[in-house]
Amino acid sequence: MTKNLLFLFFKTTKQKLHSQEPETAQKKLAEIGNQLRQYREQQSICLDKVAVVTMIRRNLLQAIEDGQLDQLPEPVYTQGLIKRYAEAMGLDGNQFAEFFPIEPAPRSRTKLSWQDGPQLRPMHLYLFYTFLIICSVNVLSQLMSGSVTAKNGAGAEELALGQQEQARLAAEASSSSQNQKPDSYEAVEAVRTGQNLNKSGNKPVMVSVTFKAESWMQVEVDGKTEFEGTLPSGTVRTWGAQKQLVVLAGNAGGVMVAVNNGQAEQLGDPGVAKEVVFKANELNPSVPPKNEG
Repeated sequence: MTKNLLFLFFKTTKQKLHSQEPETAQKKLAEIGNQLRQYREQQSICLDKVAVVTMIRRNLLQAIEDGQLDQLPEPVYTQGLIKRYAEAMGLDGNQFAEFFPIEPAPRSRTKLSWQDGPQLRPMHLYLFYTFLIICSVNVLSQLMSGSVTAKNGAGAEELALGQQEQARLAAEASSSSQNQKPDSYEAVEAVRTGQNLNKSGNKPVMVSVTFKAESWMQVEVDGKTEFEGTLPSGTVRTWGAQKQLVVLAGNAGGVMVAVNNGQAEQLGDPGVAKEVVFKANELNPSVPPKNEG
């Protein structure tokens, strides 16, 4: 009896697997992501800058370029992300979005005939269901007990590692405070006292930047990119230029800027990308907003 039941179960599963048609969404997503990546690299645009302009998380943009459908939300939301990405690159967003399917591919239905396998009686079904319930309960209990054990072990290990890391950081902080002041302390003291952090000190344009919140930033000094990356809250940095210094921040509300040891002012509104140009021959900086929102 058990042999006949297993025969019917595996035969039904096999027929369902063969009836499924291959999905095309994965293939189309790979084509879209490849085209967007090629165009972005041709324009020499980094993925972090695209994330600031489109307000889309970097991991979602990376998943689109790599064709990782399982890392993206529902198809209708994924279609919107593709449209925004393409429009940010200056392409036809609607054309790219329409190429990505939002409806699942139809699947053919195969009717299962009871004549293909042995006939089952109500008693057979009752025994089969009972067997499945017993197996499910045993497997579930084993998984729950294993999960609790692993969680307790991981928690103890993390606690021990955290204590060791705190002890190491305390020792390093004590040693560094005895030898010399950290660079961040020197930067804060330079902004507070009005001193120039650049020891050479003869550049016409000096910009001190203080981060109240985490923000991505790009700095160009005399036409050359001097810095590009994300800085955490509390960071203080200073740059100098002979002719022109350009500052582009992804979160303008979290950035305070002081020019030539002047009073620090907020660069812009929170969550808004903003670019500011500081020129040596102008008393006030020219502020042409490049990318906002």
